[in-house]
Amino acid sequence: MASDKKINTRQRMINLMYLVFIAMLALNIPTEVLDGFDLVNENIQRTIENTSERNKQMYGELDNSYRNNPEKSGVWYNRAQEIKTKTDSLYNLIQSLKIEIAQKTDGKKADVNNLKSKDNLDAAAEVMLAPMKGKGKILKNKIDSYRNTITSLINDQQKINIINTELSTEPTPRAKSENKDWLAGSFESMPSVAVLTYLSELQSNIKQAEGEALNSLLKNIDVSDFRVNELNAFVIPESKIVMRGMSYKANVVLAAIDTTQRPKVIVNNKEIANGLLEIAANTLGNQHVKGHLEMLSPDGSIRQIPFAQDYTVIEPMATVAPLLMDVVYAGIDNELSISVPGVATQDVSVNATGGSLVRKGNNWIVRPTGGIGTKLTVSVSARVNGVQRIMANKEFRIRKLPDPSAFIAYTDDKGVAKSFKQGGLSRSVLLNAKGIQASIDDGILNIPFSVLSFRTVMVDAMGNAMQEMSSGGSFSERQLEQIRRMDRGKLFFISGIKVKGPDGIERDIAPMEIRLK
Repeated sequence: MASDKKINTRQRMINLMYLVFIAMLALNIPTEVLDGFDLVNENIQRTIENTSERNKQMYGELDNSYRNNPEKSGVWYNRAQEIKTKTDSLYNLIQSLKIEIAQKTDGKKADVNNLKSKDNLDAAAEVMLAPMKGKGKILKNKIDSYRNTITSLINDQQKINIINTELSTEPTPRAKSENKDWLAGSFESMPSVAVLTYLSELQSNIKQAEGEALNSLLKNIDVSDFRVNELNAFVIPESKIVMRGMSYKANVVLAAIDTTQRPKVIVNNKEIANGLLEIAANTLGNQHVKGHLEMLSPDGSIRQIPFAQDYTVIEPMATVAPLLMDVVYAGIDNELSISVPGVATQDVSVNATGGSLVRKGNNWIVRPTGGIGTKLTVSVSARVNGVQRIMANKEFRIRKLPDPSAFIAYTDDKGVAKSFKQGGLSRSVLLNAKGIQASIDDGILNIPFSVLSFRTVMVDAMGNAMQEMSSGGSFSERQLEQIRRMDRGKLFFISGIKVKGPDGIERDIAPMEIRLK
């Protein structure tokens, strides 16, 4: 007001005339320009109708997918409902603002699509920018929130950039040059028809953004829906080896394949030709194989589908056993080979009744504890498909060890160990051997016995039999002296041989006949 006092009446009149002139220029908008906004608005309304119809079809597809498979489509269906709620809320808010601006322009009976006072410069500012009741900030906040929600559901960065531009609330370069924000640049001193057209464009952009989000949701549902042109049924058994008393179990599955697109099969970082996996079975026991399939997804990306499988490698085997040989021997470790075809060794358990049983490498050692003539039972069980099952119960007769044979151990001229049982033997070998030994050595059993005593019987020149006893397995001094005095070619006998085996049983065994060389 202080400055007004310095302005004279003439200057005030000039200023007032200038303002009136500026206002007249502002109001002097060509009618053709204003009518052009109506034409643009009509085109925008047709675009909105077409976009809304397309979006309606996508909502229908989402509804059908949810009804057919709610578990698969549930997440995307719920997000679609959220999009619809937010889209309708923002769209309806803009529509209410258009009606309010139209009524500010032409009165309560205004037609939002056919304004009479198209060049009104105050209505939009009153509705949107009024200090207390202006609704511009509400609109801006809702547009920002909606834009962020929609772009979070889209993976295509190019589409995200378009939506960010079309729903931007940043001031235009023109508004920035005038130090205006988005609200002032969009609604201050703007003809009502231009503002209504701009708000219709916002509605159209909102519908376009809604469509992009729905399209992205449909792609998420279809991401694992590879198109197929052939259906096959497959039977996948838990095992192709089924033992008597067990059940054959298998999954019967429907496999859908695309004969026009074969997946790549990668195992141990190598591609397998024609999907045929072949691995040399060189290592016994449980084995593991893993890899992945590579398929081209409908969206053009490569999808990897992992797989893993366990299998068991066992020795080739056949069982051949004579029926009369189901025996074990008392007092010794009897070695048994026990296996269950199709089951790994570590999954086989064995127990014995009438004896003790321990594992030795890949075999088992059983030692009978029952008496001669009784029976020992071996029970075999195995873990198959996670269940422990009895596979066999085998009975063995407990037998006494067979009698061993006596022999004289010596080393020949070449340093090779030899065993003498019958026939001719030189005097030097006899004297160096210093005694006899006994064992079972029939190619099946190899069991040493302790020699308790034996008798040598020699015939002199008069035909008299001279006997000498030993205690233990060594020749006595008298026996050695008799050997030294014998003539070559003479026979003598080692008889009365008493031995004791690992079973603790003492027994007499067959004599030896020796001719002195």
